[in-house]
Amino acid sequence: MHEKLYNMKKELAGLLRSDRLLRSAVKEVNKIDMIRGSLIVRNPKHDEIAVDEILKGELPRDVPVKDYVFIENFCKVINVAYNCLEMGNYLDKYLLISAYRILAEDENGYFRKTNPVVYSFNHVPTYSLDVEEKLDESLRRVYSPEAGNNVILKAMYIHNKLIEIYPFSEYSGELAVFAMNYYLMENGLAPIHMPLSREDYFNIVGDCLKGQRQEEFYHFLCRAVYDKMQGTIDACEEYLKNPQTEER
Repeated sequence: MHEKLYNMKKELAGLLRSDRLLRSAVKEVNKIDMIRGSLIVRNPKHDEIAVDEILKGELPRDVPVKDYVFIENFCKVINVAYNCLEMGNYLDKYLLISAYRILAEDENGYFRKTNPVVYSFNHVPTYSLDVEEKLDESLRRVYSPEAGNNVILKAMYIHNKLIEIYPFSEYSGELAVFAMNYYLMENGLAPIHMPLSREDYFNIVGDCLKGQRQEEFYHFLCRAVYDKMQGTIDACEEYLKNPQTEER
């Protein structure tokens, strides 16, 4: 799987290098998938929400107002992420804090000071006074030479650690999925929309926090990334057979 993904990464980079409009289209698809991925924490029908229609200004009646607001703010987070990726920035606590401030609409937002129980994962997070230290330690480990080169395994580690630490008073789950996808993109892979039910997601991640089903979650992520990469490559190849003329 790793060799296949490495080859797909090179193939996709070559395809995107050839056409500016294609790069823009892929970024838009990735934005939609990143939004849908983080919505899994918020909405049991995350995979049915017409995010593309909402981004065009439409207002489906079955979407709660709070999710409209989240999607609007999350688009701003993704724009920040794209800028960071273009500058070659690593995932760090400052990006996560900036993302949280956008989502919370609080320019002074910072790590939580309370000690909640996260019932959705049946989990007691890191003690509040230890949040920043544990987060720094976890991110340093990801980028250390000893961490190896298994991008998906490290992306899973980032996701699970952010759930374990739960650094913010709200949006920690959404930002865990965001951070995982950021790391995938940082390493030339495609972000995913978490193609499983919300209940299954909570169950498997909750079990991972107890040291169970980690291999199962890892293989799920491998398959999801592989399918997204293959779908993106297929769409790019189809587009390049009949490229659109750029308006001048």
